[in-house]
Amino acid sequence: MRGMKRGLCHCAGSAGVVLAALFIVFTSAFAQNPAPAAQTGGRPIAGGFDKVHELPPGGPAPRMADGHPDLSGTWYPNAAGRQLESAYPVDQAAFRQFDPKVTPEEKPSFKPETAAKYNRPLPYGECEPAGIPSVITGQATHHTPLELIQTPGRLVILVEYPRDFIIIRTDGRPHPKDPDPTFNGDSVARWEGDTLVIDTIAIDERERNVLGGEEQGWLHSDQEHVVERFNRPSKNYLIYQVTIEDPMVLAKPWTSAPRKWSLAQDPNDGLQEYVCTHNEEPSDIKKINAAKAKGK
Repeated sequence: MRGMKRGLCHCAGSAGVVLAALFIVFTSAFAQNPAPAAQTGGRPIAGGFDKVHELPPGGPAPRMADGHPDLSGTWYPNAAGRQLESAYPVDQAAFRQFDPKVTPEEKPSFKPETAAKYNRPLPYGECEPAGIPSVITGQATHHTPLELIQTPGRLVILVEYPRDFIIIRTDGRPHPKDPDPTFNGDSVARWEGDTLVIDTIAIDERERNVLGGEEQGWLHSDQEHVVERFNRPSKNYLIYQVTIEDPMVLAKPWTSAPRKWSLAQDPNDGLQEYVCTHNEEPSDIKKINAAKAKGK
């Protein structure tokens, strides 16, 4: 059996509900205020998280035969090239995807008449697929990797959490005239210089736009239009930026800060299995949602 490299997993069952809640509170607090090394009393930090630092560029990005950057690789939502755990003292330059002081990220601007309908907390126990763009933007708090496989005319995105795959055509074909809605929508792509621009429509309205934690998510209308940009400026880094347009919900399009992803440094690193289940007790789910509604 391969040694356990990543300890993040989905907790299910009534005991898992309690553990999951404690885990979220614990890690969220440390994500904002990681413990200084002095608080460990000189003891070694499990996983060597105190020795993790931001990766160097690593040289130029590899390129495909057509001259475009090759986006292929296993990528982590940080600058360290590995799974990170926010409960340990991690160099924030390596941990975060962007520095809000350097590249601030605006909050979405909702239309007053639709804010209450679309901007509400996610009830606990729901387990729909994340969809576009949440499978990528949600990793700001889930910290799990994704794998890109680039071939002529196609980009395949494999996601560890929630387990998903997305196939994007890069051969220049347009959207179909009347696509059926799906959680990942209908995506086509084009190159603008060294940047791959992915255009997605027909996204299932049950999908939530998650920026970094389910509490920050919002629902959308059938008119949502998502534009993602992937750029690989160097061997070790991938830059991701997304713009969300929704004239029914948003007062103006929302654009993320450029978010940094880093190439896995372990050549044996890869995605692990992750399953989202619905096997919690219904009574426990009701109690959790009632507590959330009261702000507890």
